[in-house]
Amino acid sequence: MNSKPSPHQKIILADLITELKALKFPKVELVDILSIGIIINYILSDTQLIKMYTPLIKYAYQTISDILGDALYYYIEPKVIAIEDEFYKNICSDKRRFQNMLLEEMGDLFIEQ
Repeated sequence: MNSKPSPHQKIILADLITELKALKFPKVELVDILSIGIIINYILSDTQLIKMYTPLIKYAYQTISDILGDALYYYIEPKVIAIEDEFYKNICSDKRRFQNMLLEEMGDLFIEQ
């Protein structure tokens, strides 16, 4: 991602996950993409957060790219954890709220077929 992050770059999670499910993408990796996507969309919803966390946004997009690419999963998982930790510590301290959002998205995308 070479451009500056903006609210127009929000990920359409439902479309992405639906397409990956159709390709039989592993569910563990889908959940990580969903988690990172929610974090990116949360940050992109506030211009002040975008300015403060541009490096995190770029790192998160790169991590999704790694998940979709050929990177080994044991190499990716620490990146996912680092993104989530940064999010919980400095952006959205209400971990339960984030987990509820994630569970709701997972239910919407994985339970309905």
